[in-house]
Amino acid sequence: MGALSLLPRVFFFSPANARQRNVRAHLRRVFYHRSLVSLALLLLATGACLNVRAAVDQPAPNLPAERLEFGSVTIYSENDKYFAGTDEHYTNGFKVSFLSTDLASFTGGPVPLSVQRLARTLGTLVPPGHAYKLGLSLGQNIYTPVNTATAAYQPNDRPYAAWLYAGVAFQVYAPPQPSARSLARLDAVEVTFGLVGPGALGKQVQNNFHHLIDVAPANGWSNQIHNELGLNLVFDRTYRIATQNARDGFGADFLPHVGISLGNIFTYANAGAQVRVGWRLPADFGTNLIRATGDSNSVRRPPWSVFGFGAVDGRVVAHDVTIEGNTFRSSAGVKRETWVGDLIGGIAVGTQRWQITYAQAVRSDEFKGQPKAAVFGSISITFFY
Repeated sequence: MGALSLLPRVFFFSPANARQRNVRAHLRRVFYHRSLVSLALLLLATGACLNVRAAVDQPAPNLPAERLEFGSVTIYSENDKYFAGTDEHYTNGFKVSFLSTDLASFTGGPVPLSVQRLARTLGTLVPPGHAYKLGLSLGQNIYTPVNTATAAYQPNDRPYAAWLYAGVAFQVYAPPQPSARSLARLDAVEVTFGLVGPGALGKQVQNNFHHLIDVAPANGWSNQIHNELGLNLVFDRTYRIATQNARDGFGADFLPHVGISLGNIFTYANAGAQVRVGWRLPADFGTNLIRATGDSNSVRRPPWSVFGFGAVDGRVVAHDVTIEGNTFRSSAGVKRETWVGDLIGGIAVGTQRWQITYAQAVRSDEFKGQPKAAVFGSISITFFY
């Protein structure tokens, strides 16, 4: 999506060239998986070398507010044109999210009654006696096969699909306790609900934007998966380990996480970690791609900060409606891969009022027969109040 030109491709069909392509594809997969393992080991080694310093971590918040106030708003844009130059598979993502200031409770005070009822339904997933933040989000992801010039059905490639959704996130912060040698921890529970299929407006968003920038439209949207309402429950737990000067000077922190997603759109278990190195790291819980439970902000922000980061995330996937097709009826779809991994690297610059982040991601094969790993960029801008 967002291509400035369409370049012709020439393929030479011969047994020798076919063997060469198969060998190159195999080498790419071997290199990717070895890189994934290497980065994971590096992240774990870095975390083991960091010291836990509660004094520089996020302080306990001042509770509560008399009215619901949002402490930050983040706008995300992800596209495979960003330093990748492709227009295929996960081709575009957009999300805007709002995260509140600190709350005393999810079941009283300024929290809307509908959100209070949802929090009570979640029960022990949002336990009492902690510091809380409420998040609201709206977003859309768009997926296409490689060949968008043809209107024909392509049974061996990823189907056309879009996921249009809204989310409500409940964040529970547990500050570090030096006496108990505990780490700073953020638990996030998010309920996302929305729609896949024509009602998710993937065709309209992609082709109207292509028309705006004078690029040929994607012609195969008549083969997209059918309308299906979606509901997902996502849980993520992140820990933070920091060097002594991470908040006030040059330092580093290590942020391991585990999570699970259950629903008819995405079902998976995941684990990963992030390392940040730089000047005056914000006391939040890291920088993420577009995903549920991915937002965080801190009680206090440094006057300015700059840092680089690297991350790895691995998922065991049980269901992905955007790959396999509709859950409750027959539709276009292909067979998913069970093991999927992301390698992510980027840089962020921020002040007390804003932060700009750029990340480049490499994602391993998501379906059987996928010719190569996906590469895409992610830009986010956060404003703090």
